[in-house]
Amino acid sequence: MELTDEHQEYLALSKMKMQIQGHLHTEANMSPDEFLTHSTQILHILGTTDHFIITPSIESPILDGLDDLTLGKVNVSSESYHEIVELIGRYCWEEAQKRNKNKFVYKIESEGYTYLDLKFWSDVFWYISMEYMEGNTVFPLDKGAHFTQIWGCAPHSINMRYLNEHHTKYHLFEGMSIVCTNTLETANAGEYRNTTDEIKASIEKLNSKPKIKPYKFLFYNNHPKFTRAYFVGQMIRRNLHPKGLMSINLGHHLETEEEKEEEFMNSIEQFSYPNNADTETYFPETGQEVFQALVNNKELVQSLKPLGKTRWSEENRNSGTYDSYSALGEDTYDHCQKCYFAIITETKYLQDRTNVDLHINNHLRWLTVETDHEFPITIDTNFIDCITFTEKTSKFLLAKMPFILAGMPGSLSVLRQQGFKTFSPYINEAYDLIENDEDRAVAICDEVERLCHLSDEIWLEIQEGLLPRLEHNFKVITHTRRNQYFRFFVG
Repeated sequence: MELTDEHQEYLALSKMKMQIQGHLHTEANMSPDEFLTHSTQILHILGTTDHFIITPSIESPILDGLDDLTLGKVNVSSESYHEIVELIGRYCWEEAQKRNKNKFVYKIESEGYTYLDLKFWSDVFWYISMEYMEGNTVFPLDKGAHFTQIWGCAPHSINMRYLNEHHTKYHLFEGMSIVCTNTLETANAGEYRNTTDEIKASIEKLNSKPKIKPYKFLFYNNHPKFTRAYFVGQMIRRNLHPKGLMSINLGHHLETEEEKEEEFMNSIEQFSYPNNADTETYFPETGQEVFQALVNNKELVQSLKPLGKTRWSEENRNSGTYDSYSALGEDTYDHCQKCYFAIITETKYLQDRTNVDLHINNHLRWLTVETDHEFPITIDTNFIDCITFTEKTSKFLLAKMPFILAGMPGSLSVLRQQGFKTFSPYINEAYDLIENDEDRAVAICDEVERLCHLSDEIWLEIQEGLLPRLEHNFKVITHTRRNQYFRFFVG
């Protein structure tokens, strides 16, 4: 019998529900050890264990499931999306009821706010509130206590400002609270505390006294993201690359020349073309020239392979060990002995652009679907506006190295307010307060160039002057229990 269009649609939706169900990871399918770990962490953060726990699964995160089912950013207002919201909302409520719970926490202590996770679980919480809790109005004195999202953003009021901007743009549920926590920092500190005395002693000696070094800067890049490629291009255009240890992964692992050529085209060459929409949007004054410098030095660029083993290398996996060297890695430890300062490209650098922004500027890029809602389309990242510090930063706090931080504007200011000391006037940190992304990038590169032209004798003096601050940062990150949390209510 031939299926009607209605039956085909029903079967497709049923399959979609089953797929999404398989991507869900909650208290209902956690192992006892997983549940104990997560509930202990939530007790520390919220002071209670009476929340039903939802957390992404590494193997099958729901975000990937939404993308696989073409229910991504463009389609969050579609009927299918709302069907999935209701499905997950009903499932979470029923499982929570089995455990006599009516509070929910979504815990994603990663590298900062991600749009789809933030929006999806906001909508799920709204559905539960409206369907089962009378819009949460039965708890007027407990607003936000029944629905919480925990994120790995810096525990600072600036991330409340960013979240409330997201609330306005993306129509988030007001009846929930947000917690920002320094999880990655404490994880790295824990690695140090739990390692051997021998490794601890070697880390404590690292950069503990001034010495002449063969290179000026250390600049790690793995995946050739748009912003990272731009900064690498600036180093090459300014002829600074011989003065540092610098990496970028342009498909060194690929087997054929055709694959390598495709990688270079997608990651580098297309951005050198006149009128490239991304280059014009993010780096209109300098972008084409910088990416052209990469094209002109193609052989050099393709030689910039990752420095040492990658943190999650196949070698480590096959041996059954994780060679982190307390978030430094043995190779990183060696590199930090050879360079005066680091350049850090944090996870989030470019400030958000949305489909509305690009409509206004007549840069539609790939966006061809008309929608009735706003969503982020910033190139190169799943993360939306926030300030977060990852292992990219904390490894150099551990290594007692000064650094230039290519992150969101005000990142160094937040870092100082979190108890760390930065490096002015030895390093000109005026770049940190520049709002325009391109102007901030140029100022960063100008300062790198200035530092690269300083003599070894001056660098000995700089090391001497900075040593008390570097030792302070090391003690803060390794010897202080810094489980910091900042909780606020949406809207």
